[in-house]
Amino acid sequence: MSENKTTIGKRISLAFVVLLYVAAGAAVLIPLLLCAGFLLSDGFSSEPQRRAVTDPGGDFTHYTRLAWPASAMVISAGEVRNEFLGDGEFYLIFDADHTTLEEWLAAAPPWEQGEWHRGPVPNEIGWHCGFGTAGMGADPTGGGPDKNIDQSQREQVLGSKQIWYVAKDHAPQWEHGEILIVDPEHNRVWLSRWDF
Repeated sequence: MSENKTTIGKRISLAFVVLLYVAAGAAVLIPLLLCAGFLLSDGFSSEPQRRAVTDPGGDFTHYTRLAWPASAMVISAGEVRNEFLGDGEFYLIFDADHTTLEEWLAAAPPWEQGEWHRGPVPNEIGWHCGFGTAGMGADPTGGGPDKNIDQSQREQVLGSKQIWYVAKDHAPQWEHGEILIVDPEHNRVWLSRWDF
């Protein structure tokens, strides 16, 4: 009788161990299969996703709390996102009247920053904002998606001593930040918000 109890106890223990292995395997395998299914599905793309900016004035005012100038003429705008990670950049470039730009520069800058800074933009900040011409937002054929701004124009404004800018870092080493550049010489405004 005790031999039967020992055999039944061993069988129960073995069944319990097998169930634990099956449960552990399922706990690891099911999430891996779900991730693989998502990554291999037709809906997933490793290419950055582009969004057209349909309300540049509303976006500009929302992000900066500055009024959209009546004279504003959009040069380039867009948003590029990596579908899987959510990384990306919103950018907006527009021309405005000189008087409005001078009024902005005479007032406190956005994002509770103390003062406007004279250019050039430091590399640690500037390399994050591609404005559709650099980084994941760049068009492989050159220039931005709308072809209105190219890499040389981006480099020129970031390296200019004639521009004024304000930037805010929301994460260590500018991984999530924003910059507003005012170029009174060319009456042009550059806005970028990124997270990488």
